[in-house]
Amino acid sequence: MVDRRVSNPSSWRTDTGSRIEVVRMKKMETNRWYFIGIHALLLITCLMILYAFSPSIRIRVADWIRPADSVSTVAHRGASGYAPENTMPAFQLALELNADYLELDIQLTKDKVPVIIHDPTVDRTTNGTGNVRDMTLEQIERLDAGSWFNDKYPMFARDRYANLQIPTLDQLFAEFGGRVHYLIEIKDPSYNKGIESLLNQYIERYDLDNKVTVQSFSEKSLKKIHDINPEIPLYQIVWCDSPYTQFMDISFKRIKSYAVGVSPNFQGINAAFVNQAKKKGLKVMIYTINYQGNMEKAIHWGADGVYTNYPDRFQEVLDKRKEETGF
Repeated sequence: MVDRRVSNPSSWRTDTGSRIEVVRMKKMETNRWYFIGIHALLLITCLMILYAFSPSIRIRVADWIRPADSVSTVAHRGASGYAPENTMPAFQLALELNADYLELDIQLTKDKVPVIIHDPTVDRTTNGTGNVRDMTLEQIERLDAGSWFNDKYPMFARDRYANLQIPTLDQLFAEFGGRVHYLIEIKDPSYNKGIESLLNQYIERYDLDNKVTVQSFSEKSLKKIHDINPEIPLYQIVWCDSPYTQFMDISFKRIKSYAVGVSPNFQGINAAFVNQAKKKGLKVMIYTINYQGNMEKAIHWGADGVYTNYPDRFQEVLDKRKEETGF
């Protein structure tokens, strides 16, 4: 039988060359993806290292992805840039300016009534003189807590501010109830014996456990509140002379044992301070910022809230950020 197949060396060489070329191309494609994969992995590793060890990178990433709504507007003593601090008009105006928190200070009168005033004396913000702790509520209520503001800030003066009273905590809760959150500072407990338990009584009377946050410079006072009512969120107020203070290294862990956050002064901190606090699981509410450039900086650092005398200014910053980021 005759084999009719004809051997064609030229065709055989062409087929073999094609197969070799295909193999070579596949190898080049594999090497190309291997090269891309290795470099992508190296890039991801470098980014992870930068993220882990650079506070500024972490804050910038958070700034990209964090909604503006997550940063709280804290009306410092109410809208105190526009109305007499710690008075009912200041608190009402703060609500109208969309503040998230009414920040206020409480002291006890001689007859153990919590009143809303920052200083231990009535001298600066009323027409009277003397220590709050040495005056009864009746005596406190006779004082004019508004005219000083009209005299000092004539551009914001209003006739209705004259003869305002120092409000009691009871009056504040009765007026605003659960319509807003409160950030209440307990002043020096050495002059306000028993203030922690009295504050808790008012909170429970008005059923405001989920609306009240308490802050103080006094760790001892905050721990008392924590023992009385562990459901109340607490902030440790701190004063920093420098962002490089050893406070960061030795205190955040201790604060975390009783508080949910810290409230530092803006001038004494930086991005690293905020980052360090957050690494320890603490929120950061920064006081007191009235210039919009500094407000933007606080947001960039990762602040959870900003205290300001001008809630509308901070709202403008938040609104601008929403426009720029889209959320």
